[in-house]
Amino acid sequence: MIDNSSAFRVKKALGLFMMFSLLAFAAMPTLWVLILSIREQSAVFQPIWESPLAVTLENFLSIGRSDFPRALLNSFITAGTATVLAMIVGVPAGFALAKARLSGKFIASWILLLLRMAPPVGFVIPLFITYVNAGLIDTYTGLIFAYMTLTLPLITWSMWNSFSQIPDELIEAAIMDGASLTKAFALVAVPAARPGVVAAAILGFLVAWNDFFFALIITRSSTTTAPVAVMNFISYDSVDWASIAVASIALTLPILPLMAIANRYIVQSLSGAVKG
Repeated sequence: MIDNSSAFRVKKALGLFMMFSLLAFAAMPTLWVLILSIREQSAVFQPIWESPLAVTLENFLSIGRSDFPRALLNSFITAGTATVLAMIVGVPAGFALAKARLSGKFIASWILLLLRMAPPVGFVIPLFITYVNAGLIDTYTGLIFAYMTLTLPLITWSMWNSFSQIPDELIEAAIMDGASLTKAFALVAVPAARPGVVAAAILGFLVAWNDFFFALIITRSSTTTAPVAVMNFISYDSVDWASIAVASIALTLPILPLMAIANRYIVQSLSGAVKG
């Protein structure tokens, strides 16, 4: 008969086996991309054990000589600017919705939720027509404002939730001490909701950074972003899988340090900005 300690060890071993199996399964695409990025073009579809030495750095060098670095810069400019502008507008808007006594703020919440959940294809046609008439096609300004339609509702909704967790007494105490509402917001509310602010900024940047649809419709040669530039490695009669793998790595690497630095802020935001 199996005692409790043996049964516990068996369950623990099975749990670890399942966990590592799932991790290995989830890591397979990433590992495959890394392998493809250093494989020679002629050996991309060959089993690794048949040509283990068919490795090269030419794929990285060819990416550097292409227009892809410029597309990465365009992604940084547009996603970063759209995030900053959305934070400038969305953080005070979230504070107002959380703390102001507004009769229509729940209607505003549903509008924000609708804007966040609505598929971009639903309003890209009127946006495109407006941009054509305004001369904003293939411009940074046009792409930035298009990205704000994605990031602003997300940031406002997120900051509303973060500021709602701050006790009203904290803001009232600052005002009673002589601070104006603006100072109470800037010196009390924002620092108290810092995890939510960082999390909202990161999520907004990621949404803009990973966008493909808006950039495909609005940009041309001058402002092409990195997700759209990946399509340049696909031609009518061939697909440059190795270059696509390198481009995927280049798209992912800038995000990793950001996520590593801000990981604890995202966790704190999910668990509550203010406790006690």
